[in-house]
Amino acid sequence: MLKQVAMARDSLSKADFRLAEIILKQPEDVITMSMADLKKAAGVSDPTIVRFCRRFGCSGYQEFKVRLAQDLSPEPPFTHQPIGPADSVAEAVSKILSNSMNGIKRFASDVDPAAVEIAAERLMKARSIFLLGLGISETVAFDAEHKLFRLGLHCRTVFDAQRQMLLAPTLRADETVIFFSHSGATRTLVSVASIAKANGVSTIAITAPRSHLAKVCDVTIAVQRYEHSELYTSLTARLNHFLVVNMLVAAVGLKQGRKTPDNLTALDPWLTEKFMD
Repeated sequence: MLKQVAMARDSLSKADFRLAEIILKQPEDVITMSMADLKKAAGVSDPTIVRFCRRFGCSGYQEFKVRLAQDLSPEPPFTHQPIGPADSVAEAVSKILSNSMNGIKRFASDVDPAAVEIAAERLMKARSIFLLGLGISETVAFDAEHKLFRLGLHCRTVFDAQRQMLLAPTLRADETVIFFSHSGATRTLVSVASIAKANGVSTIAITAPRSHLAKVCDVTIAVQRYEHSELYTSLTARLNHFLVVNMLVAAVGLKQGRKTPDNLTALDPWLTEKFMD
C-alpha cells in the first residue's frame, strides 16, 4: 500500500497529495486516526478521503487502514517452518537451524552498513556509553557491554526501568546511549531516549524500523520486527540483534586500527581459570 501511494504521489491532485504526504510520513499514526483526525490534519473533506482510498482498491477508509496496518506488521520476512507437537527432536533441531539461517540471510539484505559505521563513530567519540534494554533485550545489552568494554570503551548497562528514568536527566552531551528493543514500542525506553536527545546526548537504537524508538533516536540500526511480538520474541530476532553488536565491535575495531578487528583479546587467565591437561 505504501509503495502504491508513493508511486502515485506525483500524479495526485493537491488535496490527494496532502493526504499522501501524511500517509507516507506518518503511517503508524494514520492507522490509529479517525477520518475526522485525518481530515483535519490534511485539510480535506470526507469525500476526498473516500475517493483517495477507492483509488487504491479499498472500499473505504477502514479497509485502507487495515491494509496499511498489514504492511507495517509483517510476518517473518523469510521462509519459516513452525515446530509442532508431532515433530521429533531431530525435526525440531533441523527447523530451528533452517529458520535461523533463513532469517540471517534476509537480514543480510536489509542491514544498513552506513548506519553501523555512524554508530561506531559515535561510540568512539563518547566519554561514556550507556546500554539500555528491558526484558529479553537485556541479554543483548549485556553482551554489548562485555564486548565494547574489552575494546577499551567506557560503558555500562542500566536495566531497571526506574533506574533508566533516573539516569535520563543526568546524561551529558559527550555521552552516548544505545537502546536495544525488538518492538521499539517500550514506553520507558522511548521516554529516556526523548529526554536524552533533548539534552544533546547522542542516541543509538537497535530496533524495528519506523518504530516509536527509531523516530526519537539520532541513529537507528534497523532490525525487522515480527507480528505478535507482544506475545513472543522469535529466536531469529534475538540472533540478529546479537549480530548487530558484533558488527559494531568489528566497526570500532577497524577504526581503532586493530589487526584482527573481529576478534577480541582473550580475558586475563585469572578471570577464566582453566584446568591444564
